[in-house]
Amino acid sequence: MNSPSHRPKLIERIREAAATWGFFQVINHGVPVSVLDDTVSSVRAFHDQPLDVKSKYYKREEGRGVMFASNNDLYRSGAACWHDSLQAWLGPEPPEAEEIPEVCREGVIAWGSHATAVAEKVMELLSEGLGLESGKFKELTFSESKVFVGHCYPYCPQPDLTVGITAHTDPGVLTVLMQNQVPGLQVKHGDVWVDVEPVHGGLIVNVGDFLQIISNGAYTSVQHRVLANSSKEPRISIVIFFNLAKWKGDGYYGPLPELLSPEKPPIYRDFTLKEFVENFYGKAIDSKSIIEKIKIYH
Repeated sequence: MNSPSHRPKLIERIREAAATWGFFQVINHGVPVSVLDDTVSSVRAFHDQPLDVKSKYYKREEGRGVMFASNNDLYRSGAACWHDSLQAWLGPEPPEAEEIPEVCREGVIAWGSHATAVAEKVMELLSEGLGLESGKFKELTFSESKVFVGHCYPYCPQPDLTVGITAHTDPGVLTVLMQNQVPGLQVKHGDVWVDVEPVHGGLIVNVGDFLQIISNGAYTSVQHRVLANSSKEPRISIVIFFNLAKWKGDGYYGPLPELLSPEKPPIYRDFTLKEFVENFYGKAIDSKSIIEKIKIYH
């Protein structure tokens, strides 16, 4: 990702992947494999603790600090999923270090820094893939709001009766994910669910609904899900969701004006932060609901 001579080809490959699959794996990203392994180990160490230790971090209020929960959308969803999560809101207002569980504190803080560096590199390439300046997404604060989520999918004795996480799209700008070697993630490509096999040392990046909207559909967010874990080994996945930190002065966002023309009119209307937040927190996790709500039918 850091080679100037390979940059034009890399921009094109990432642009194509973001436009057709909405997901891609990144290798040679500059983060030592030892850092990835240590982060996975630290998150597993948290989940391996007794419930009475983890329950100190249990809460339902989202938006800042640190929380432990099973099924964040439990009271908004019609069914529960088979996973536990540790969440930490790392930006724009990071928690105090002491708020993060000691057993994984170093891993969470370090990975927040490394993942942000990777996300900003990818955002530069995605921005250039749209014909924009490389720093456009950073200028729009697309990497400043970020949430760390460390999922644990324990062994499920009847995996055919539930799922790890239901099919959904991510609502924000970009997601950076790493996982241990236990499979389970699937991405929908057309009408087919495709297994995403773990690549040791690799990172998975996917497009969120917000990026699909501001790119005027040039990039696409796609459905993905996690199957219930039939392995005796817990599946660990660590995600950082990136979103913009500062809304525009007029209170509205929509397709970027630089991408519009008489030949390429907007296919989404402008919307407000309030509308975006209420759409996400008002119901269970789902797929592209904000996109369907603001789509313009020409």
